[in-house]
Amino acid sequence: PAETLPQPEDTEWNKGLEARIARAWEVFETMGKPKFICAPMVDQSELAFRLLCRRYGTTLCYTPMLHSRLTVEDKTYLEKNFSTCKEDRPLVVQFCGNDPDTLLEACKKVEDQCDAVDINFGCPQGIARKGHYGSFLLEYPDLIYSLVRKLAENLKVPVFCKIRILPEKSQTMALVKGIQAAGCSLLTVHGRTKEQNKHLVGPCDWDIIKEIKATVKIPVFSNGGIHFFQDILRCLEYTGVDGVMSAEALLENPALFSGEIHDLDRLALEYFDLWKTH
Repeated sequence: PAETLPQPEDTEWNKGLEARIARAWEVFETMGKPKFICAPMVDQSELAFRLLCRRYGTTLCYTPMLHSRLTVEDKTYLEKNFSTCKEDRPLVVQFCGNDPDTLLEACKKVEDQCDAVDINFGCPQGIARKGHYGSFLLEYPDLIYSLVRKLAENLKVPVFCKIRILPEKSQTMALVKGIQAAGCSLLTVHGRTKEQNKHLVGPCDWDIIKEIKATVKIPVFSNGGIHFFQDILRCLEYTGVDGVMSAEALLENPALFSGEIHDLDRLALEYFDLWKTH
């Protein structure tokens, strides 16, 4: 369990926690205090889609999940899987991985083209189990802390993290405190466990997200349980989070965050135009 694994003693690093928290809020303000966020989606949240979402209320976008090892080992991987432009800001590039050095090397390749990097601790798919990344790292908090700190100490841009919750609330709360202490500048919480996936998806737990927001001192985004614009407003009010992230609802309606009704066929044509350009 997360609460039984002690973090390494480092007095100097621990002394710097308040300063890191202050910088986290400076980063959040510099990004415009985004409330409406396009989630990182495997093979989905690519440049053309991000630009379409930005036209209709999305104020921060994440790239699709990139694999850190492939980014480092395959010279063509990044070119094939990552692109951006001057209109595509603020932007967070998400990576998966389980080796601190490899993850850092991958992040170094994009740190000049984004506002932050995000570590994926939330993917529940079988490929994440096989590759030992995503939500399958949640049972190894010491590894999570080492990944976060490696990036926090060595990158020019801040480090964000996206997690799922653990089966026991005490485990989750210990984990988020440890992630904050390790140097995370913004935390996104998907209010489901990794087992709550596909046909077992179940309701999103906004109660624990509310408790996490009240506990940690860095900005927090909520993920999960969003279908319509009214859900976004309810989530912001109930949990007190700083922003709401959407994946599937945004795929269904890229204008979700506008709070308005738009013709989806017209949005599809706009997407094609953006795709041709980018």
